[in-house]
Amino acid sequence: MKNQGLCFILVLLVLLAGCGITTPTRPSEFYMLSVDPGPPVSAHGDPAKPLSLGLGPLSMSDVYERPQIVTRPDPNQVKLAEFDRWAGDLKMNLEQVLAQNLMSRLNTDSVFIYPWSSHDEAEFQIAIRFFRFDGELGNVARIGGVWRLRDLKQDCELVTRRFQINERPDGKGYPALVRAMSTGVAQLSQEIAEQVAVIKPGCAK
Repeated sequence: MKNQGLCFILVLLVLLAGCGITTPTRPSEFYMLSVDPGPPVSAHGDPAKPLSLGLGPLSMSDVYERPQIVTRPDPNQVKLAEFDRWAGDLKMNLEQVLAQNLMSRLNTDSVFIYPWSSHDEAEFQIAIRFFRFDGELGNVARIGGVWRLRDLKQDCELVTRRFQINERPDGKGYPALVRAMSTGVAQLSQEIAEQVAVIKPGCAK
């Protein structure tokens, strides 16, 4: 009986060990948005007249402030990619990419990211609220929201614009979706730069 009991325990241990052996999951992939410098907009091709800009605050729904890349196959459905993630903080990545895109398009090195120091003398402020930063794999990347341009010297709002950018990925997977998102951010940068380049300082009375 003792031998039978010992055999039973050994078999049970083997079975339990077998249950703990699972098929290994695939390693996570990590992504970042890429910079698209672009040529200077025509009204600001002269580096002798650099602008000074404050970028931010940038804000977005908390559904996007997470490591997982978010897709929306249906308006009422959200999917989180467990193994395809942002390499860092998405909002910080967005700030850095937008800042570099605007620097090249507006021929300036003076783009300060919020919150900027009191020593940084920004002439204008660009605040952006993202309502959408998602898409459908192999179909579309969607970036939407509203941006505002303020004259910081006279403390007034100059421009408010909604934006909705839909960019088709060049492939079916997450790398293609992130490339399309980067292209969408470049389009937003171009739109903002073109408006900033022609804006007249001062507030309407």
